[in-house]
Amino acid sequence: MRIRLLAALLAGVALLAACGGGDGGGGDGTIEGTDVAVEMYDNRFQYTEIRIPVGGSVKWVGAGRNPHNSVAADDSWSTESVFGSLEQLEDDEAVLTYNTPGRFTFFCTFHGNADGAGMAGVLIVGDA
Repeated sequence: MRIRLLAALLAGVALLAACGGGDGGGGDGTIEGTDVAVEMYDNRFQYTEIRIPVGGSVKWVGAGRNPHNSVAADDSWSTESVFGSLEQLEDDEAVLTYNTPGRFTFFCTFHGNADGAGMAGVLIVGDA
């Protein structure tokens, strides 16, 4: 009886771990909306695909122990432009409004690169 209970408990813990439970973000999901919030955890974004309409906004929120930011690979936008620094720490917020349609690769300059490796994702504005 105890072995079955222990086995069931361990299976539940493994299932929660596989679902990314614990810190609110698995770094591989998609979010869609007019105004969305994306947390920047240690070495990953909460969402790696963001879809908003033209005129929509993204609130980039520091949520890890390390500094983070979000920068477009084509240099068309950066959280630095509204936050005033490339180093956003825990609870720091930068809200950017996107008025130009397109598909933008974004990355953290500390933990990713413009080629989309590491801490990176894609922002889709409009029907791009």
